[in-house]
Amino acid sequence: MVDEKEIIEKLDKDIADQERHIERLEQTGGVELVAYDNGRLDQMKEIRDFIKEKCTPEAATPEGADINSLTQVHYNTESEKRQ
Repeated sequence: MVDEKEIIEKLDKDIADQERHIERLEQTGGVELVAYDNGRLDQMKEIRDFIKEKCTPEAATPEGADINSLTQVHYNTESEKRQ
């Protein structure tokens, strides 16, 4: 089973490395590469945020589902049986 925390930690490390790389490029004047690497950085952040969003407990239930109704047992009363 995949541990999303490990994936997020790896992405956070890669994002930090990418940010340092972009800083170095900006200092050395690599303007063309900065634009490309900024796009890559944005993609990495989007993936990390998507994983975080989908791995929350709320994400495990269908959107709009009443969480209380998912855990309650429905008992028929005598009046409900007659109807």
